[in-house]
Amino acid sequence: MSDEADVANDKIEMDRMAAIEACRRQPGLPAKGACWFCDEALPPMKKFCDSDCAADYELEQAAWARAGRPRGPSDMHAD
Repeated sequence: MSDEADVANDKIEMDRMAAIEACRRQPGLPAKGACWFCDEALPPMKKFCDSDCAADYELEQAAWARAGRPRGPSDMHAD
């Protein structure tokens, strides 16, 4: 017999698994021939010139999301 805590825990777990699956289904950032953070020219299959640019890009995206303005590849130059 389940009590309210068990039901709530089951709901939380289902929501968590759904969120993880939604993240897995999101398309990845495509390579564009330049670093997504600093725009330095890159070989065709690379997305960032180094791990610092990749980390800075993630921080920038998180800041945009916190500001309520999530940005993606299609609107990088919208401003």
